[in-house]
Amino acid sequence: MQIKSHGLDFELRLSRPDQEGWMSAAIEVHVPSVTCRFGCTIDTAEWSSFVDELQRLEAAIGKRISANWENMEENIAFTFVLEERGALSGTYKFSPNNFSLGPVVSGAFEADQTSLKAWVASARAATAHER
Repeated sequence: MQIKSHGLDFELRLSRPDQEGWMSAAIEVHVPSVTCRFGCTIDTAEWSSFVDELQRLEAAIGKRISANWENMEENIAFTFVLEERGALSGTYKFSPNNFSLGPVVSGAFEADQTSLKAWVASARAATAHER
């Protein structure tokens, strides 16, 4: 799964889920002046909720709407704000540990509504091995 925007280049690769529905995630992040790589775990249900949030944003083009998502282990967090005229802004927070233990990379990014289609397709494709 990739999110490419002004201020954020995020890539996530997911393993097949284990018997309990957990997937290993390999994360690579490039933001201004910082590159980080780390691993974490993501539950299949929480990944589905992330895809749902992106789809909700895409379906709301032309309206003002916001969405938030964070994995249970507190390694990845996103906020998205879609404006009526198509501007898309957001914030991110990443940590190889949970956020309270750090270190944490956080910041903001900007894109426009045309990015949503690619982000949704990429998020769906991240778990294509399940089909």
